[in-house]
Amino acid sequence: MANTCQNGQRRPPALILASTSPYRRELLGRLGLPFEPRRPGVDETERPDEQPAARASRLAAEKALACREAGACVIGSDQVASLDGEILHKPGVPMRAIDQLMAC
Repeated sequence: MANTCQNGQRRPPALILASTSPYRRELLGRLGLPFEPRRPGVDETERPDEQPAARASRLAAEKALACREAGACVIGSDQVASLDGEILHKPGVPMRAIDQLMAC
């Protein structure tokens, strides 16, 4: 009985955040629930012809699966910025960020 305390009462399952993002940790922390962040180690390479929403869903699911543990609730998430169906990748340099903002 992995989810039973010594006194026989059920305890809530462990909560795992399949992310090392400080922003996601802060958001989940607002709930006041104990959780453990884990690095999912998922390859985030874009697949050919993958639509932005499909990519975000795929990566979220892969991250959750990579961190799964029996008896635990796992939260996997991802986000993909897009404009007119095209993925906006991390700009990397200020000029590219300006170009992306101007396009929006």
